Amino acid sequence: VHSAPQEFADATFDGTDGELSLAEYRGQIVLLNFWAIWCAPCREEMPTLEALEQDYGGEDFAVVTLATGPNARPAIDKFFDEIGVTALPKYLDKRAALSRANGVFGLPVTVLLNREGQEVARLTGTADWSSDSARAIVDAMLASDGS
Repeated sequence: VHSAPQEFADATFDGTDGELSLAEYRGQIVLLNFWAIWCAPCREEMPTLEALEQDYGGEDFAVVTLATGPNARPAIDKFFDEIGVTALPKYLDKRAALSRANGVFGLPVTVLLNREGQEVARLTGTADWSSDSARAIVDAMLASDGS
């Protein structure tokens, strides 16, 4: 957790219906997860991210999953099917532009962004995002001004 919000560079990435960027999420608290199909900890973590999205996702909060690097769309579909994930976006940062611009060098990495798109916290490694402590962080962000 940072003592003050930090700038977080934006870059376009592939959505399911064309290019988009994090600017489209301004006004929401965003839990941005960088992952890849070859990442074993990502496979473990993804269902807990989905549980968080199912319980909190909406106008104020979004879990954004971004496959980083050379992940083919059919392989992403297969990955999600194998682990039973259906509620998370299948976004792709195939040139790793967003991850490189923000110092993401290992996977998984999860970044919490406030409503202005600034980074307020970062976790490198896997987490149980359906845990009470993770939910307490989301509750606190939603109850505050998001910074």
